[in-house]
Amino acid sequence: MKKNILTIVIMASTVTNLVLTALMMFSIVPAMNKTNKLADKVLTVIDLETEEEEEGTQWENLETYEIPFETKQTIILKDEGDKEAHYVVIDGITVSFNKEAEDYDKISESVKTANVYIVDYVKEAISEQSISTLSEQAIKDNALAKIQEFYGSKCVVRLSLSGYMFQ
Repeated sequence: MKKNILTIVIMASTVTNLVLTALMMFSIVPAMNKTNKLADKVLTVIDLETEEEEEGTQWENLETYEIPFETKQTIILKDEGDKEAHYVVIDGITVSFNKEAEDYDKISESVKTANVYIVDYVKEAISEQSISTLSEQAIKDNALAKIQEFYGSKCVVRLSLSGYMFQ
């Protein structure tokens, strides 16, 4: 008799679970799809695209220009008060240009003839970091923003730091 009652309880639980799952599938999933469609429409309206779509540059449209250093550059990081000197060492910088930008010729020529500005902005971005907040991506993003502001153009779309090491 106990086995029969236990079987009936298990069967009732299974049927209840099946009914609740079906109810959830028919009520929650369509609402979630409607919310996703609404969010897509809003993002399209305010033009919040993904980073790749925003830049609109494919790797075929990039030209790279290397700025090698004769010797490794050592840049001291911001002091945290731990009485140790922390620093970053880089061998060079690679700048990527968007060849489809309107001012590509002007900006690329300017960078190639006077790359000191690029080097200065990268060094400045590195020296603003401390050892606890150090992030290579943050350095590249900060320097890239400063370079784009300096030239007033989005022609420079990426920076790479070759030989990046820190201590």
